[in-house]
Amino acid sequence: MTYVTYEKYNPAFEYIIANKPMHIVEYGGGKSTMFINRLLEQLNYGGKVTAYEDNSKFYNYSNEKGWNTNNSIKLVNSEYISQEHGIVRYIHPIEDIQDVDFFIVDGPDYRLFTSESGNQPGTTDNLHLVMTRLNRIIPFWIEGRTGTQNFMKNLNYNMITDYEV
Repeated sequence: MTYVTYEKYNPAFEYIIANKPMHIVEYGGGKSTMFINRLLEQLNYGGKVTAYEDNSKFYNYSNEKGWNTNNSIKLVNSEYISQEHGIVRYIHPIEDIQDVDFFIVDGPDYRLFTSESGNQPGTTDNLHLVMTRLNRIIPFWIEGRTGTQNFMKNLNYNMITDYEV
């Protein structure tokens, strides 16, 4: 079987193929969410994706382009949790994702949070927050976003590409 390819997401796709997570949560929904849904359909094991997007213009664009397959992308708010530490958080009910078993981070757009002095945040703390509240470590992959990668490494978490899939 030929699987969907979306090169920048290959590490996440390889993890999904090998481990078949049942509930994938993606921070930063869009075209990637469509490709995740396609992969899940091809694998046909019953997995699903819930993607959170905080930019209403991009959310609407995703809908116009047909990327919000299975209504997987949810428009939510986000907030600047700490300007001092550069932390932004997506706001969504944790009850909706209690069964999450794989995270993908490709958002938010930090440019939307530029302060009056020109500073931008550099991380989101949703992964740590959810893992703390659910009291379990959940595998994750972060697309780029070195600030979030470093934030998680500083908390002694390992991204899936930090060890063998």
